[in-house]
Amino acid sequence: MNTQFTSPIDPVLNDALLSQYRQRKSGLLARLIEAFLTECPALFQNIRKAVELRDFDQIRMNAHTLKSGSHNLGAVRLSAVCQDMENAAIEKDGDTVEQLLGKMGPEFFEAEQALRGEMARDQGILEVMATA
Repeated sequence: MNTQFTSPIDPVLNDALLSQYRQRKSGLLARLIEAFLTECPALFQNIRKAVELRDFDQIRMNAHTLKSGSHNLGAVRLSAVCQDMENAAIEKDGDTVEQLLGKMGPEFFEAEQALRGEMARDQGILEVMATA
């Protein structure tokens, strides 16, 4: 199986991508993060349930969607784990799927926390700009 190689020293978020969103339109990044934080926990839960049931089609579909959402917000490590999960589901490799689920949980948590931090940072910047 071809896996994405990530390590704990790889950044949780792609700062260059987040900067591009910030330059496009005020508040855009916060809205995108809000959508991710609202929709993606359900995808992660769906993956967990599907792994329990060995429902490889549901694993693949939910991993693909979570991969896309995390990639679009620069959550590079989470996106890589999701890609590996999607590939393992396509190959119906239950052992690898279970191992990846163990990696996905911490990566999802780190991405979620980092994105919350970015959203708080943006809100602080907007508040400063509004009072200036």
